[in-house]
Amino acid sequence: MTIASVVESHDLVGESPIWHPEERCIYWVDINRFRIHRFIPALSELRTWQFDQPVTAVSLTTNDRLLMVAIGGRLMLWNPDKDERTDFVNVERQWPYNRLNDGASGPDGNFWVGSMRNNVAPDGSELPISEDTGSLYRVTPDGQVTVHDSGFGITNTIAWNPEKTQFYCGCSSRGVLYAYRYNESSSEISERRVFIEAVYPGVPDGSTVDSSGVLWNCRHSGKCILGFSLQGELLRKIEMPTTHVTNCIFGNDDLRTLYVTTASLGAPKDEPLAGNLLSVQMDVAGPTPYRFTL
Repeated sequence: MTIASVVESHDLVGESPIWHPEERCIYWVDINRFRIHRFIPALSELRTWQFDQPVTAVSLTTNDRLLMVAIGGRLMLWNPDKDERTDFVNVERQWPYNRLNDGASGPDGNFWVGSMRNNVAPDGSELPISEDTGSLYRVTPDGQVTVHDSGFGITNTIAWNPEKTQFYCGCSSRGVLYAYRYNESSSEISERRVFIEAVYPGVPDGSTVDSSGVLWNCRHSGKCILGFSLQGELLRKIEMPTTHVTNCIFGNDDLRTLYVTTASLGAPKDEPLAGNLLSVQMDVAGPTPYRFTL
């Protein structure tokens, strides 16, 4: 298994990688530096955009020129080529006390996003997290916002199994990932159960699911990515060269390259790759990414 450093971005908190098939590139964010990066592998070309609040998640939409962006407590539609930024809807009403965190578009064409106690100061430095004030939101194409779960310390992982019957979301501060029954036709989740408990290295951060149904969970402070079956059985472990592994997504034309974001904030000083965008060549492919319906 080949692991490589793709971009020396040295992000404070790299997160939310997405593969853009039409542009054949990867986007990801640096939450604490208020940035979005785009890297085109074929050209080895990196571009970075600056924002005025913590950017926490990006998603494809059915308009391949527009991305959905979670920033602060709201969502915006963003055209990278023109750098046009249009507010879509306020989601987290308690911003800046709370902020949005991990988010992704689902098979229902909606955008699902979690929130948490805001731990990012206006200058990008860390703030303490003292309360479990986060919620799990669903945002529809017409801008309706509904709460589907609450009481999260740090929401992380928004993912679905390939059969679209199971939905995953977790709380990093509790060290747990939950699985919910998912109904695609009604776009509802129910029957929450513990999927992964705090018995593995580090804490659960972002995840993706491959085409066989294995959930690949990045372990912040754990220096690894773990692969779990639909029943929550540990199947594989990928050792990583950085301690704070934050999120991952399948990319490239064959969807067999796992792009991995990492964080340098709080990392050991002897980790030169901390904060870089890494890649892992996999023997399994990822699914076609979901898009927010416009």
